Amino acid sequence: MRIVALDLIRFLAAISVVLYHYISRPASDAYPLISEFTKYGYLGVPLFFIISGFVIALSANNRTALQFGVSRFVRLYPALWAGVIFTAIIVTTITDKQYTITQILANFTLLNDYFGIDDVDGVYWTLKAELKFYACIFLLLMFGVFQKYRFWLSAWLGLTALHAVSGQPFFMGWFITPSYSSFFIAGVACFLIQKDGKNFYNLFVFLSSLIISSFKAFNQANEFIIDAGAIDKSIAVFIVWLFYVLFYFLSTGRINLSERKTIITLGALTYPLYLIHNMAGKAIIDYYSNFIPEQIMIIIVIAFILLISLVIHLGIERPLATPLKVFLLSKLNSAKSLIK
Repeated sequence: MRIVALDLIRFLAAISVVLYHYISRPASDAYPLISEFTKYGYLGVPLFFIISGFVIALSANNRTALQFGVSRFVRLYPALWAGVIFTAIIVTTITDKQYTITQILANFTLLNDYFGIDDVDGVYWTLKAELKFYACIFLLLMFGVFQKYRFWLSAWLGLTALHAVSGQPFFMGWFITPSYSSFFIAGVACFLIQKDGKNFYNLFVFLSSLIISSFKAFNQANEFIIDAGAIDKSIAVFIVWLFYVLFYFLSTGRINLSERKTIITLGALTYPLYLIHNMAGKAIIDYYSNFIPEQIMIIIVIAFILLISLVIHLGIERPLATPLKVFLLSKLNSAKSLIK
């Protein structure tokens, strides 16, 4: 069953990040008044992680590790390849920055960090956080323990709380992203609330993750808001609380939107929009602002990247999804049978 509200929430999260990068970046003074609001747009990223925790738990439920892995590969990589190519073409065409073929190919895998190769676009760090989460869920499915939520989720919550106060275990970042784990955990907790109801354990995990997320939101504001004061940090925490309230209502059935093509399309645009907006969008704004007022260029570029996102979705994601999934499953199943 499709949860249409998630499509709208995804899009709002993505557009908030876009506005943060375009309007609230240090180099821009195009919309100083609006910037006082869009400077909190970076919080769209932790909102994405809550969504991911919910959706991935829902997706993994009653699936094999192989089915889950293929579905995530098909969802993550074709659009990524298009985004990398688009960004590389735009940035190298209108700026002095150059990318090597090795860098581009390494970025195609999202494993470039392990080889000391820079990202084509800095926003890819969030995809790597997602990839680690996917890998952990894949392993839980492979070893047949995914359904034992209380064991692995409790361990994850405990390690996340410990890391938040002590920075230990230091190796936690090797297999999961500790700074944002509480948001993924919140999403999983919401899935469990939807699945099993508001029992003590589910609410305990949900509220515990809220405490950790509040702590993280307060401290991380310095990394994203220039000269963040106590008020900025407190507002960031308040916004995170709103996210939690929103997902609590969603998981308990208090938010239920009927299917509308417009909302579903906006949700579909979210991933390619996130992939292409940052480096390429900023490069276009900076280049053409020499001839056209920056205020107008920001609007033009938002419209442009929405259009390109639609092209990527309709031209790459949608036509490739089913054939690629069928192909990979057939090949992997054949390999599996040969091994046996």
